[in-house]
Parts: sequence; C-alpha cells; structure tokens
Amino acid sequence: MSAPDIQTLLAKFDQLSSIYLRDEVDAALKHQEALTPHLLKIIESVAENPLRQVLEEHNGHVYAATLLSHFSEPAAHQLFIRAFSIAEEQLIDLWGDMTTETLPTLLYRTCNGEIEGIKGLVANREIDQYVRCAAMEALSYVVAFDPARRDEVVGFFQGLFTGEEADRESYFWGNLAATLCDLHPGESMEIIRKAFADGIVSTTFIGLGNVEVANDLSREVAMESLQAWVKARMPVDVHAYISWFAEFNHEDYEQPPVKKNTPKDKKKSGSSKNKAKKKPKK
Repeated sequence: MSAPDIQTLLAKFDQLSSIYLRDEVDAALKHQEALTPHLLKIIESVAENPLRQVLEEHNGHVYAATLLSHFSEPAAHQLFIRAFSIAEEQLIDLWGDMTTETLPTLLYRTCNGEIEGIKGLVANREIDQYVRCAAMEALSYVVAFDPARRDEVVGFFQGLFTGEEADRESYFWGNLAATLCDLHPGESMEIIRKAFADGIVSTTFIGLGNVEVANDLSREVAMESLQAWVKARMPVDVHAYISWFAEFNHEDYEQPPVKKNTPKDKKKSGSSKNKAKKKPKK
C-alpha cells in the first residue's frame, strides 16, 4: 500500500459516519505492517491531546483501537492506558461505550502477558471508575486464558478492599466483588463478607447472596464459565465486533453475548449505566 493510499484510508476512518467501512477495514487487515505505525500515532494523539480530538471531531481512533487490538500489537498497550486515563467528559465523548464493552479486550490483547499496567489502572483512584472496572475485567481475561495466574490476580484484588481505593458510592467495590466471583470467590470470602459488613459494596449492584451462590460452585465450573464467556466476548470476526461497538448500521451483526443470572450481570448492568452517550456516531 502506497503512502497516498494509506493517507486516503486513514482519512476515511477519521470521518464521522453511521456507515461501517467494511471494505476499508478489509484493506487495513491486508496491510498490517504498513498501517500499524499510523494507527499507533492516532491513539497517541488521543492520549496527548484528547480535548483537541473532541473539538475537531476525529473518529479514526475508533478504527485504530480495534485494529491494533485485532493485531495484538504490544506497542499499543501503554498508549491505550494513557488514552483511556483522561478526563471523564472527554472519555465519554471520544470512547463512549467502548470503555465498558471493548477496553478489556484492548488491554488484554495488547498486554503480551505483562499486567502491571492493567493493575495500575485498577489501583489508580484518579481514573474514571468505568475504566478501572474494565481493567479488572481485563485481568479476568488473563486468568481465563492462563489459569496459572489466578492466584496472582486474586491476591491483587484481595488487597483492594481497604475502603480507601474509591469513593463509597463508586461501582468499583461491586465490580471488584463480582470479578472475584468470576474467578471463584473461595479464599476471598472472608474479605468480601467484611466488605459487605462495612457497607462499601452496594447491594443494589451485587448482593452477598450472589457471592454465596458463586462460592457454592466448584472452582473448575467457575473457570469453565469464565473461559466460555471471555472467548465469546472476543470474536474472531473483527467486522462484527467493530460494527457493533461503534454503533454503526449493524442490522446484520450480533451483539456480544451477555451471561444471564450471574454476578457478571450485575457488573455489566452497573458499569454501562451511564455510558449511553456515544460520540463515534455524532
């Protein structure tokens, strides 16, 4: 792909439109090596000056983020962390539902097994609560595909119940309890029960009864359920994924599945509550 062709393709991605650019995405998939530096630069621009991206109504980051994730590009990982660690208003304007629906996948697919940056997002109370919750989910993806890391991730989560990690009304606490349920609460039950007793987990988000039900399952069953759900959240068909989350005309595409009647239901309904505003479809 020539330099002029690359610029033409990127310009099309950057235009606000409700029409999904399927042919252009196909072209991008065939020219990963040539396009990747340009896609990285787009995400870097969001990280460096998100307000400018909002005011100038850019849209290329929507395609760039998911293409880089599909390419499992490790150079995008820290850029994603920076690009989602922005002020709430700009976060909503630029990323919308991508924060809750696709950020876990973006973080997981680009981390190359290194999770310290994701842990940093979870632990940073200065960052939007939904970004922190998405980072928790990304860590559960790590465990789903590498169960040997479960103890590492669970131990990290267990240390986040001091009551100082977020405001009392934050979804952080409920999401933390729900994610531990996904990983099987088991050895975390005493910590979780104390969090409920201390009133830092809102029972409108997840109830202690939900946690007890999850604890009654075997760890093996919990892991099988988690693995099935995570795999379904990261479909191979990049077209279906981009067209759905970007809210284009997507009548022919299925939405990512949601498990029913589990603690994760509570987590997803809570974490997406205020994310209906979506700027890629302005």
